[in-house]
Formats: sequence, C-alpha cells, structure tokens
Amino acid sequence: MRKSEVIGMLLYNVALEHSAIVQYLYHVFLINDPEITEEIEKIARQEMRHMKWFAQKIVELGGKVELKRVEEEIKVGGPDWKSMLENNVNAEQFAIETYTRQLEEVKDDSVKKLLERVINDESRHKHEFSELLEAVAQREPSPEEHKQADEKTAQLLNKLLKEEYRIILEYLYNFFHSKDCSYKDIMLDLAIESMVHMGELGEKIRDKGAKPDLSMPEVSGGGCIREHILYEELSHREYEKLAKEVEDESVKDLLLWINSQEEYHRHRLLEFFRKMGKLSVGSLRKRR
Repeated sequence: MRKSEVIGMLLYNVALEHSAIVQYLYHVFLINDPEITEEIEKIARQEMRHMKWFAQKIVELGGKVELKRVEEEIKVGGPDWKSMLENNVNAEQFAIETYTRQLEEVKDDSVKKLLERVINDESRHKHEFSELLEAVAQREPSPEEHKQADEKTAQLLNKLLKEEYRIILEYLYNFFHSKDCSYKDIMLDLAIESMVHMGELGEKIRDKGAKPDLSMPEVSGGGCIREHILYEELSHREYEKLAKEVEDESVKDLLLWINSQEEYHRHRLLEFFRKMGKLSVGSLRKRR
C-alpha cells in the first residue's frame, strides 16, 4: 500500500471516529439516565483519542488532516433507548470490521500497531454497549412525560452549540498541524473546554424538550491565530449579551459560566502571543 493510500485510509478513520463521537453525543443528550450517559461519555472520550491518534499519524506521514464525517454511519435511533444502544453496538462492530480489513492490507508497522490498539478498544466498547443494552432491555424504562418544547430557548441554545462544535474543529485542526508545542497545548485545552460547553448546552436543550442540532458545521480549515483571539473576544461579548436577555435563570447561569471561560480563553491566547512578541493588544485592535 502506497503512502498516499495509507493517508487516505487514515483520513477515512478520522471521519469514522468523528461520526461515532457525534452519534454517542446525541445519545448522551437524549438519554436521561446518568448511569447510562456516563458510560457513553467515557466511550466518546476514548473515540476522541482514537481520532487524535489517526490524525497525528496522518501528519507524521506528511498528509493534511481533514475533520470530516461519514454521514451515513451516524445512526441515532430513538426515541427508545434500546434502539440507540443497538446502533452503538453496530457502530462498534462496523469499526472493528473496517480496521481489521485495513490491518490485513497495510504494511507500515507503526500503523499496524495503532490499528491493533484501536481494534482492541472498539471490541471493549462493543462489549460495554452490549451490557448497557441488556440492562435497558431488562428494565424497559418507562417513557418520560411529554415535555412541551421551549422552541425559542432551544433555538438560541442550538445556535450556540453549533458554534461551539465549529470552534472545536478549528482548534483541533490547529492542534494537529501546529509545530509549536506550547500553542498545540493551548489549542487542545481550548478544544476540550469547548467540548464541555457543547455538552452542557446539549443537555440544557434536552431539558427544554428539544433535540440538539449536531449537524456538521462549516469549518474554514483552522483559521489564523489572530482570528482565534478576536473570536474569543466576540464570543465572550455574545454570551454576556445573551445572558442579560434571557429570562430563564438556569440558562442565564449556564451562559454566564461559559462567558467567563471564553474570557479566559482570550487571556491565554493573548498571554502566549505577548511572550512570543508577535502582537500587542493595541496592534490587534487596530486591525479590527
């Protein structure tokens, strides 16, 4: 298998792991049982690690990471929990079969070792989802009382969730491609914190009786450093503004909490650039 073919294969794997993460996040948001969602969140975090490993291997081989998805493999199911978990078992089986075929074709030893590790993880995930499925099938949770959706609030929160999703992908792109270790560390930290924001927003949307929107956002391909600083400032202002406008106290508290973190994101980026001597606050403002 030529290097270009290996890179193409790994790009597909990144997209497949991305798809699994999205599917599992839907279930975290839609299933209102902490014992089940904690297990799904744990597996989703491990899929994020797989995506990172595949992406880093692409860069090592001289390729360029693309944070796409395999849309036809995102199978949410529902509203019953059983069908959701069945889809997760099937997703893990598909990943196992896909990576096993690749393992037979690829010659690069480091890629083979990576595939073997991921296959082992996916086999464990399949077992864990199967156990959850068996537990749910035995107790057949009664459907929750129908909740009238607060469409206006849900629409606002979905807009914010979609933006958090977009910036996660932007920061991950920079993390994969930057050669500066300090900047890579900041990008990964900000992506992780934005994932937490996305999770909190998704759960709040569920609480409002609506469905989170995890459709693929438009991603520009990473963005430059200056754009990220300006984005964090604008995001901070937006959350602050919306927190003053909403009447729901639980939503207001969530927006204010995210707002404070966005301000710290901007601070970290500015602090880094001051140390590097690449820009000052004054020069940044002149360019806006």
